Amino acid sequence: MNFEVVRLKFRFLLWMLGRRMARASRDNPAFREQLEGKDLVFQLHTLDGKVARHFIVKDRQVSARRGQHAQPAFAIGFKDGATGFDLMTSKNAQLAFMQGIQNKTIQIQGNPALVIWFQGLTKHLRPRKKAVEKAAA
Repeated sequence: MNFEVVRLKFRFLLWMLGRRMARASRDNPAFREQLEGKDLVFQLHTLDGKVARHFIVKDRQVSARRGQHAQPAFAIGFKDGATGFDLMTSKNAQLAFMQGIQNKTIQIQGNPALVIWFQGLTKHLRPRKKAVEKAAA
């Protein structure tokens, strides 16, 4: 697949992640509870710097902006857009993430405890099974 297409897919994935987190921070009480007491910026990006998006957590709300942030609390860097897309859409993202760290296709900067918090936060973004089953019927 063309590198530019893969980069666009990863960029779109990060944009959608921002949209879903912003919506969940308005509509999902369990998600909002995880944001309690957090006031930080974190970033997801490719190591070459061609794709970057930062996410702002403040007052139990999440917003996202494109580009890099000067001082994120933590940053997750992926070797490239294809790696980022594959790992973030993996069925077992936690295992894929750990393997990526071991393989050095993922680099973490900043507070690792916040990375674990972020991974827990993303579980609230998955579609509920009931909604999926209703759509299939």
